Amino acid sequence: MSSTITRTVERPVGRYAPPDWHARNNKLSDVSRNTRDYSHALRQEAKQLRIDAEAKTKWFNYENNVKLNERVRNITEWRDKLDQCLRDLNLEISVQKDAKEACERALEAKNLPLEIALENINTREERQEFDVVKDEVEAQLNNEVQLIENIKDKLKTKCEEAWDCLARLEECREVVELDLKDKNDALDIDMKQLDLTEASANISHKPDATRIPKGSVMPETWFTHSESNKMKAEAAMAESQRLREMIFHTIEQTSNDLRVQQDATNFDFRKRHYEMKRAKEELEYQMKTTRQEIEEQENNIRDMELAIKAKTNPLKLAETRLENRTNRPHVELCSDEPMHGLIQEVETLKETIHRLTEKLDHSRETLTELEAHLHKLEEDHKNKQLALSLDQRCMDTRKRLSNHDREIKSQFDNNQKLTGILRQNTRFLENSKHAKY
Repeated sequence: MSSTITRTVERPVGRYAPPDWHARNNKLSDVSRNTRDYSHALRQEAKQLRIDAEAKTKWFNYENNVKLNERVRNITEWRDKLDQCLRDLNLEISVQKDAKEACERALEAKNLPLEIALENINTREERQEFDVVKDEVEAQLNNEVQLIENIKDKLKTKCEEAWDCLARLEECREVVELDLKDKNDALDIDMKQLDLTEASANISHKPDATRIPKGSVMPETWFTHSESNKMKAEAAMAESQRLREMIFHTIEQTSNDLRVQQDATNFDFRKRHYEMKRAKEELEYQMKTTRQEIEEQENNIRDMELAIKAKTNPLKLAETRLENRTNRPHVELCSDEPMHGLIQEVETLKETIHRLTEKLDHSRETLTELEAHLHKLEEDHKNKQLALSLDQRCMDTRKRLSNHDREIKSQFDNNQKLTGILRQNTRFLENSKHAKY
């Protein structure tokens, strides 16, 4: 019997049962469907994410552009305010300097009136003897010197206040200039950020870009800082304007006070000059009449001397007759009428000569007194002439004050006109709420 041998050649691998094969196929199909579903969902989510990301990117970019624009607008608004404030500060500093210089000129201008008043006082010290009178002119000159000293103190105080005011204005200007520079720099930076786009060439990743820079402040602090700078500047300008007006008021008031005092002094000078002139003319009249009287008295003395001399020979004659008649002999030596007549003549002549001599002596004494009095009159007239010439010299010196006053008045009017124009230009300060602080 023959046997049949069946041989199979199989790979040495594991074999799966058909159910396993079907199960695996089903599993692969399920996995494939699940993967496709997940992939589809993922694609949808990714698409939505891309759409959302694009929308958010554009929205944030738009929002930040709007915020940057708003910030630029705010900075521009404050830059314009600070720029206007800086221009006002520069203008106020300029006019305050003019006011300070006007005050300094007014202060310097008081040197001439002071020098003239002191010169008048020293000049009048040259008066002699009884003409050294403590009169109204001297009192007015002393008042004038004291007034000028007080005026100089007031003007000096205003100059110092103007100097301090200028220092405050300069300080405010430095603060505003620095703030304005910062505003311009910030505006330039933010304007450049507005110009940047996604296609710009100079954009790149930055390390720690979301950090908050050191020294950052809150918007309220930023606003308060600029507002405070502007308020301080406006307050300083308002104070400067008030000081300017006070300076010009002080200049005008002190000029008026000095002018009134100078008018009073000039009036008393003229009054005293008139009194001195009348006294001098009276002295001249007295000197003239005294000289006439001296001349007449001298003539009288000469006449008296001649009269006395004229009585000498008659007396000699009478005495000689009496003496010769004593030589009559014996009974002829009679006390007769000729004798009595000669005796009476001699006595009368002697009495006459005695009276003439007394009158002559008295006339000589009177002449001496007249000459002494004339000398006093001449000395007093000389002193009066000196005093009159001194007062005239003082009055001539004071004429320089009128020209000086016109020059000062012209300068003051120009300053007042300039101040009035500038006050119109800075009118906003009067209505500024900051200026009241």
